Amino acid sequence: MNMLVPRTEHVGERPSWDCRACGRPWPCATAKVELAEQYQNFPHGLAVFLGSCMIEAIDDWAAGAGGPPADLYDRFLGWTS
Repeated sequence: MNMLVPRTEHVGERPSWDCRACGRPWPCATAKVELAEQYQNFPHGLAVFLGSCMIEAIDDWAAGAGGPPADLYDRFLGWTS
């Protein structure tokens, strides 16, 4: 089985977790569409990928001046269900 690696220009820029391509909070609307298409046959893989990104984002925000945004779960995982 071939593990899916996201193929999109719309990726999160660390440590802000804003999209490198459009500057919106990541995952931006374009990233959500592209990731959903790429992982359509492996939805649990999408949840694992986004969950690991969310943990990295929490670490980045904790190391900075502010904390994570209030919509953290919805932003990273809530839209996948």
